[in-house]
Amino acid sequence: MENSQKLDNESLTEFANRLASIYNKQNTKTLKKGKGQFFTPASVAKFMASLTDFAKEDINILDPGAGVGILSIAIIEELLKASKIKKINLVCYETDNEVVPYLKQLLEETKKYLDGKISFKYSILNKDFISSNANLLVTNQDAKNVVKPLLFDVVIANPPYFKISKSSLPLAKFKDIISGQPNMYYLFMAISAKLLNEDGQMIFITPRSFCSGLYYNKFRKWLIEQVNFANIHSFHSRRELFANENVLQENIITKFIKKDQDRIIISKTLNGDFSNIQKIKVLKKDVIYRSNGHIFFRIPSNEQELGVIRRLDTLPYNFYKLGIKVSTGKVVAFRNKPHLQNSISKDSVPLLWMHNIRNGKIEWPIDKKGKAIAIKNNEMTKWLLLESGNYLVIKRFAAKEQKKRFRTACIFEEDFKNYQYFALDNMINYIYSPDKKLNKNHIKGISRYLNLPIVDLYFRVLNGHTQVNANEIYSLPFPSMQELENLGKNENVVFKLRNNQIIATEIKQNVPVLKEIQA
Repeated sequence: MENSQKLDNESLTEFANRLASIYNKQNTKTLKKGKGQFFTPASVAKFMASLTDFAKEDINILDPGAGVGILSIAIIEELLKASKIKKINLVCYETDNEVVPYLKQLLEETKKYLDGKISFKYSILNKDFISSNANLLVTNQDAKNVVKPLLFDVVIANPPYFKISKSSLPLAKFKDIISGQPNMYYLFMAISAKLLNEDGQMIFITPRSFCSGLYYNKFRKWLIEQVNFANIHSFHSRRELFANENVLQENIITKFIKKDQDRIIISKTLNGDFSNIQKIKVLKKDVIYRSNGHIFFRIPSNEQELGVIRRLDTLPYNFYKLGIKVSTGKVVAFRNKPHLQNSISKDSVPLLWMHNIRNGKIEWPIDKKGKAIAIKNNEMTKWLLLESGNYLVIKRFAAKEQKKRFRTACIFEEDFKNYQYFALDNMINYIYSPDKKLNKNHIKGISRYLNLPIVDLYFRVLNGHTQVNANEIYSLPFPSMQELENLGKNENVVFKLRNNQIIATEIKQNVPVLKEIQA
């Protein structure tokens, strides 16, 4: 391992960071991405370690995906600031045989450094953390046959991120947390929660995706029965983390504790080096949001966002209560290729894609290379078609950086009356009423409501990824049907939230909607 000896002027964390750089130079990004392996930057490791708070003399630490060990070392250096620490026991899991020598070298250097100061023992387990501990997630086990594991005071981790096949998992052991496509990182979180002692803390850096989305709903319900949020840290830009790895996943740092508490600290980095951080303290109910039997984790990062969610939470309705439906377009292009047409004919109907949604309206047809404008209307495609009527369509994908998360367009009954039917690509969501009770003003009112800055901001706090999913739309608070109709009747109005209702007020000049609705 060339140039891998610790320098006299290096801290242990700096040495760990340099070892990671040496390893990175010897391994391609493609290889590391295949393993879901992205080493933690030193600044992030130090910040994560700073979230610990212990006054104990004897500490057990678990690093379930250790890599070269930078998180382990960062937390040891942080704990050394507490004068009471006399003994540290560290357990590291690492499956990559190429990384283990670097990890061992770092921990040996740490042992030398701590010699005579505190007792330090470590073990490196060169085996899979998930399969080795999967039994911890099995419910209703015979207590006599269960071997009690070593429990930890602190777990710190940057787990691997990649989707895994259900066929590769012992699903019976994970049935309480898995629905849909599982990802490796949240299995690390689940098992780590089971390995905490009663005073335990776990600090993770992960994608934000587990905070919302239908696939993670079972996991969210399970997680808050095991541990409690203490801290959540977000980043101003997706590009602040793992900048050299081209990782655009939106990540967050979370600290969970076993003990219940009603206050959660939410912080946000405004630059890449943690020198500018803003913090707010919120209630548990501000973060853990329950709607329609589902649970979401919201992350308001400033007082304005906190005020927005608290105000809109007072609205009494959502789509379930209003009897309004949200569905996804049924046409998957590659599966229906024989039925797609580049021109409209008497036996076909219009096919709409995301590019047909422009400036709040439907523009069809649009000549776009590789995109059909119509689909055949026959017995094989009938189930894919929508009857002409009143709908609001929404693009399913929108970049976080876009000015508006909801890109909508109104479709009215007369728009496709000549064809009787039309079809939507599955990258589009559509809002409708099964009993056709939504008139034009309802549709326009829903569109106006979703495009209010205050609602857009609420949704961004709720939704941490680039998809606009039906499940999150269902969870949004809404005014009554009458109020939605009023919103659609006159564009020359502003809106105020008063006594849990949205009040429309006519105006003669443009007034910022966000300012008015918060008044």
